[in-house]
Amino acid sequence: MSNIDNYANKKENKIKHKEQMKELNLKHKTDSIKRKKKHNETKKLMKEDKKNLVAFNKENKKFLKDSKGIVQDKVKEVLTWYSENKEKENITKKHFKSKLQRAKKSMYDFSGPISFENVSYTYGWGTPFEFKALDSADLVIKKGKITAVIGMTGSGKSTLIQLTNGLIISETGRTLVGNFPIIAKTKKIKFVKELRREIGLVFQFPEYQLFQNTIESDIAFGPINLGADKETSIKKVPELLRLVDLPEDYAKRSPFDLSGGQKRRVAIAGIIAMDGNTLVLDEPTGGLDPHGEEDFMKLFYDLNKKQNKRIIIVTHNMDHVLQIADEVIVMHKGKVISIGTPFEIFSNNELLKKIEIEPPKLYKLAHKLKDKGLDVTDKNFRTIEELAKHIKERIK
Repeated sequence: MSNIDNYANKKENKIKHKEQMKELNLKHKTDSIKRKKKHNETKKLMKEDKKNLVAFNKENKKFLKDSKGIVQDKVKEVLTWYSENKEKENITKKHFKSKLQRAKKSMYDFSGPISFENVSYTYGWGTPFEFKALDSADLVIKKGKITAVIGMTGSGKSTLIQLTNGLIISETGRTLVGNFPIIAKTKKIKFVKELRREIGLVFQFPEYQLFQNTIESDIAFGPINLGADKETSIKKVPELLRLVDLPEDYAKRSPFDLSGGQKRRVAIAGIIAMDGNTLVLDEPTGGLDPHGEEDFMKLFYDLNKKQNKRIIIVTHNMDHVLQIADEVIVMHKGKVISIGTPFEIFSNNELLKKIEIEPPKLYKLAHKLKDKGLDVTDKNFRTIEELAKHIKERIK
């Protein structure tokens, strides 16, 4: 290659480099302007929300004040009971401590709907990496139901569910678990142990949370740490192992000797051990084979239908959503944009395109049939047999 060609190439590359740098600088400025605009919008929203926060805190203080006397009376009753009965053979200090602990519990009722009222949350506040994960979201999750939360990556799903047990605190609004308030900007949640006993949060790879020497100790750790009686918690382990389809004699084994799927069962048994009414699952079948996925879906379904546990599941697997969900919440760019049954959500092809999610296999087939002139998307179906039945009826 001649010197003239080299010079020409260098000059061309230099021009390209300048153009690229110009584009990058322009993009940086544009992103910075957008970020600043979003930041100012959030600041304005937080300022407007101050009155609400004052009202929420006032309401909660009144509730605690009103219930304080009831709690004190309950404690006095237990103290009187013990002083009058402690000489009896069947009354032990263990019984006394157990009754006293129950008497000291707050008067909150966690069993009702979980409500998100105008909740917003920003990661990296005030930094170049600032990202608004939740944007004034409003939502109610019903009790006793299996609710799936879906949306593309970054839509706010995982952030939303972390608000349910106070793992993170919103910057506006409040989250209500029954009548228990988690108010925005709260620095320290009172009665947080009661909240976390009620809301069991299971992350994508819960088996990484195992750390005790035996499976028995790992399963019992949660309730004991939250104040439950140690002996009682240990006695419940065999029943919990059966519940997650593991042999009872695994109790004395090390959790680190188990397979990945078995470790996950142990971790979930530990969450169930806390005996809350709500189980929150963030991508609970990640990394499992199809058989393992089906086993876990059956476990969550049974926990809901047989034990009336509220199940909240975040997943990218739409087949699982169709399989077990009673209600589906659709999130997009930090907002709740649709709520409905799986049938209502998956029959709406425009909605699915907007959130860039493919429907379950059965609804994918149904939409293809619709394009060919055979529409069964207005029918409810979870299985291939139910879909086939609707197709036959339409053909007739």
